[in-house]
Amino acid sequence: MKILVTGGGGFVGSHVVEAELESGNEVTAIDIASPSKLSHLEDRNGFNYVKADILAKDVLKPLIEDSDLIYHFAAIANVQTYVEDPLKVMSINIDGLRLVLDIAFRNNKKVVFSSTSEIYGKNLKVPWSEDDDRVLGPTSKQRWCYSSSKAIGEHMCFAYIDLGLRVAICRFFNFYGPKLDFLGRGRVLPVFLGQFLKNEPVTVVEPGDQTRCFTYISDGIDGILKVAHTEEAEGHVFNIGTNEEISVLELAKKIKIIGKFSSEIVMVPAEQIYGKGYEDIFRRVPDISKAKRMLGWEPKICLDEGLKKTIEWYKKNKE
Repeated sequence: MKILVTGGGGFVGSHVVEAELESGNEVTAIDIASPSKLSHLEDRNGFNYVKADILAKDVLKPLIEDSDLIYHFAAIANVQTYVEDPLKVMSINIDGLRLVLDIAFRNNKKVVFSSTSEIYGKNLKVPWSEDDDRVLGPTSKQRWCYSSSKAIGEHMCFAYIDLGLRVAICRFFNFYGPKLDFLGRGRVLPVFLGQFLKNEPVTVVEPGDQTRCFTYISDGIDGILKVAHTEEAEGHVFNIGTNEEISVLELAKKIKIIGKFSSEIVMVPAEQIYGKGYEDIFRRVPDISKAKRMLGWEPKICLDEGLKKTIEWYKKNKE
């Protein structure tokens, strides 16, 4: 099978590339970033890296035409970017997907779309199942442009599904592990890990009792591949995550203990980190019963084990 991974140079995309190559498939990755996360595959048979913008139709079209399955992971998912540059976020996340879906539809290809736990917004009914309501803040808060861009993307996917395109959707819940993007900034775990590794004060956004569920990358990739290669998953959306819930303050303390770090943990207001366009989500917990029922998938790596693996990798590979 010939596989195309848009955003293949990123954190999740690079792991999908590796997994599909190990499964014996030919894989092409397209990304505007350098191929640093995949440099070890440079001379591998069956692998190709194309450095290009996802909006470059003349580059993207022949790649999709030559592929059997497209993972569409190209997106902007950095918290600071979608607060500071919402137009860029919406352009890449919406226009890029529309281009992929349109070309795939014209050529009868299958698409797996990477969505997000941000879809659910501030819905207080947790755990969240795939059909639960979306509850967002005001449009004056740029923080919600990412959630909205991914929701529009899902609407587009379902519109193309109605036209006959084979599409399946994954909603990721805080994936982490080796090769994280934006170490030291953006999402909470990369922020903490980057600060600990540099022996800097670790900044926990107030009040600290907001919770998240963190999914080790090997579990996430296993779930994504099951979605991609299970015919019954077509036309559906799946939460891919763990329901092991922890507060961000307790997460910082846990990383400090497991990594034997010495950084001080300090509380800071959200505005100091993300600016005035930010609002927080206080609980983010998935209901993964649909993935268990339809895919036979559930996470295997607990948070302590995953953090240990991640910290060990960064200590061995730090510059």
